[in-house]
Amino acid sequence: MTSKPAAPGIIWATVAILAVAGLGAYLHFGHTGPLPLDESWRDAVRLNPRSAAFTVAAFLAEIGSSVGVAACGAVACALLLTRRFGREAAAIATALILGVVLSETIKLLVARPRPMEALYPWDGYSYPSGHSMGAAALAVSLAYAVASVQRSGATFVSCSTITWMWIAAVSWTAAMMWSRTALGVHWLSDTVAGAIIGIAAAVIAQRLWRRRVLPQ
Repeated sequence: MTSKPAAPGIIWATVAILAVAGLGAYLHFGHTGPLPLDESWRDAVRLNPRSAAFTVAAFLAEIGSSVGVAACGAVACALLLTRRFGREAAAIATALILGVVLSETIKLLVARPRPMEALYPWDGYSYPSGHSMGAAALAVSLAYAVASVQRSGATFVSCSTITWMWIAAVSWTAAMMWSRTALGVHWLSDTVAGAIIGIAAAVIAQRLWRRRVLPQ
């Protein structure tokens, strides 16, 4: 008897995506400007362009671009394929593609303007943040992949490795969200929505490609 993928994961991910779309509808039809928390957060994290923190934020913006995420995802998939973990590689690719489709579709429909006086170049509409989505989708997918490899019986992955992967996933996503708001190219609500979309895409992809473990 094989273990079945947990349907609740897909259900909750879908609910999260609908919530992001619902907030997007509100921003489009009822409140085109920043939310109160958006303005407070912007004032708290906005950087001096001459500071070291600005350099860090700009670096994150570059490596978190669509090209950077695609390259990292391709490398991860290639490494998994060399170890014959095709399902895990497919889950990563699916999460990134699904995340981009969802993010770009919502972005075009909501058409939220970017914040004024951005400190870094930007392209397209503001909601949701594509950088935050990509960071979350890739990081969470990688953590899922490592956990799946460990469940398959691989001896080179320990439980502590999985724990650190999840810590890294949360930290990387949070850092990207900070970068986008600190550079003034996104509102906080944009980055939260982007991260939710990325996590939801990773959860859906993981459930679709989940490895079925046979009883020992």
